[in-house]
Amino acid sequence: MISKQITPKILLDSDVIRHFLAGGKILELPKIYPNQLVVLDIVKNELCRSRGIEKDIINFITFCKIELIPFPGDIEIMREYARLKRTFGNGESACMAVAKYRRHYIASSNLKDIKKYCEENRITYLTTMDVLVDGISKGNLSEKECDAFIATVKSKGHKLPTNSIKEYRKLKKS
Repeated sequence: MISKQITPKILLDSDVIRHFLAGGKILELPKIYPNQLVVLDIVKNELCRSRGIEKDIINFITFCKIELIPFPGDIEIMREYARLKRTFGNGESACMAVAKYRRHYIASSNLKDIKKYCEENRITYLTTMDVLVDGISKGNLSEKECDAFIATVKSKGHKLPTNSIKEYRKLKKS
């Protein structure tokens, strides 16, 4: 019997979605990771509290056919979520708890909140910058587009670690 490798789901946290909205590249996300993206209802609700982007979030989930899943009722996930919420935000806590028990990946740029936990629990995480690198390697984005994206996102008050994709690649190698 040939076993089919299962592609892990990627739980999108609100900051990555906000970055891609701000940078005008939200429609690239499902092209970079086809059939992998998931938004937890907790993250959607967190995003939709920002009235200015509520319609964009709903359109992104609906028209890009992003899987929207309710927060699981498994007792161990609910306990982990409650424990994490004492220290972290709702979205990060939900993503980390679900990823830990369902073996999903997380897309979040909030490294001060997620990095240690993900490393301790062997959870793969992607930042906005990692998504851009994947977009280049998969042929969805050019370096020029990524640099313009970074500049646009930063000009709108969001934080990213470097000013260019080339800088980021150097940073990752060191």
